[in-house]
Amino acid sequence: MGALMADLFFARDVASSKALSKQVQKGQLIRIRQGIYTDASFDEIEPLIKLRWADIVSFLKPDAILAYRTAFEMTPVDGQVFVVADTKSRYKIAVASSLVIHVLPGNTQVMTTRTLAQIQNSNPTRQLLENLLPSRKQGGVEKSLGASWVEDRLCKILSRRNGEAELNRIRDEAKASAQACGLESGLDPLVSMISALLASRPAEGVLTSELAIATARNEPYDQDRVNLLKQLSLFLKQCTFTHVAYQYNQASWRNFAFFESYFSNYIEGTEFRLDEAEKIIFSKSMIVNRHADSHDVLSVFNQVSDYQEMSRTPGSASEFIQILQERHADLMAERPDKHPGQLKEMGNQAGGTVFVSPKDVIGTLTQGFSLYQNLPVGMPRAIFMQFLIAECHPFDDGNGRVSRIMMNAELHADEQYKLLVPTVHRESYLNGLRQASREGRFKTLAKVFYQLQHYSASIDWLDYGEARDQLEAHQAHLHPDQGIAEFNRHIRQFKFTC
Repeated sequence: MGALMADLFFARDVASSKALSKQVQKGQLIRIRQGIYTDASFDEIEPLIKLRWADIVSFLKPDAILAYRTAFEMTPVDGQVFVVADTKSRYKIAVASSLVIHVLPGNTQVMTTRTLAQIQNSNPTRQLLENLLPSRKQGGVEKSLGASWVEDRLCKILSRRNGEAELNRIRDEAKASAQACGLESGLDPLVSMISALLASRPAEGVLTSELAIATARNEPYDQDRVNLLKQLSLFLKQCTFTHVAYQYNQASWRNFAFFESYFSNYIEGTEFRLDEAEKIIFSKSMIVNRHADSHDVLSVFNQVSDYQEMSRTPGSASEFIQILQERHADLMAERPDKHPGQLKEMGNQAGGTVFVSPKDVIGTLTQGFSLYQNLPVGMPRAIFMQFLIAECHPFDDGNGRVSRIMMNAELHADEQYKLLVPTVHRESYLNGLRQASREGRFKTLAKVFYQLQHYSASIDWLDYGEARDQLEAHQAHLHPDQGIAEFNRHIRQFKFTC
């Protein structure tokens, strides 16, 4: 049986105070502040206080409310929390050396809510007003999160269903109650921000955050995704990718394009045997009862085998979106239910990953493109381009295939070998995407693409039969559970470090 966890004990009346004091005298408890005791060791006290901070605040100031940044973050920052209480002047309460409670005067009856069971806190409207107030650092921490934070919060609210109505409700509530809370100095800035976001007044001179300005211009974007893309950009700039030069040959280009289309479709569930794909591409023979699937394979081949088309990379955000839509329209031409070339109007997701919402797609792609432009050409741009499109998932279907076409166009434009993502490596590829998307860890994804480019360059593409024999010998065409051991034996020679 494991050891019992350390606990806090509160003296809530005279009897419990006496009982706890006796335990201190016996060495069974430690008094960490008047009325607060623990059975923790000295080393355990600090983490225990960080864990139980809300219980401590509730005990010491039962009628206070969590306020300012604490009401939103719901955790101490550098050991500091901020509360509002019915008091005439501000003061602070120190608990051991681990927690400082800043007690500020204010109204505790208006615009409050209960997030934690033991204590109330400022409601969302009041949080916006409080965090617009000027502040100076207390213990190295400012109590207010500032105007840019408020603007970004308003953008997130606006992005929700009925977001415009919610902003109007917040504005009305703020007007009705700001004075009662002593927060009237935050009212005019808040009202101006809301009006600018709702386009009822100019944004110039009002809004300061990138997200708010973009939203006011009707180019909202997914801030969390853009932050993730910034992290990827920084990571890629730290990596060294060797230039894997490709010298054009008509036969090798065509043979590579065949397998590029075959594998890219197979990964997405459009599965054919190799001999069936050969009939589709080389004989232009559609497989019976699978006309749309056959077209998927042929349309990807037609794009990736077009030397001039694959040399085309975007020079501006608008051109980027245009190329995306054109390539998608061609890919999905035989699937009208997938709205070829049209950006999605409904949200989409894969497993637990929810992609960028439809209204944020153009803005997120635009923000992402500015990051792409600042990356070195070749593999850094190729990886970034693929991940940007995968994260946005701008279309109803075909996003994976379009993302890999765009990725390989980046490599080809830099006169490098394109890369295949063979069936056998599907799980490694998807795992790299998941780690990047959900955890902000990019090394696996970069390693997968690095090794696959070098592997692709190691195949002799001049003769179709020889290339097929090599791929089959390496078990590249098999499912991961069947061929990954043999395939990994060939790609592990390509060492990636970053």
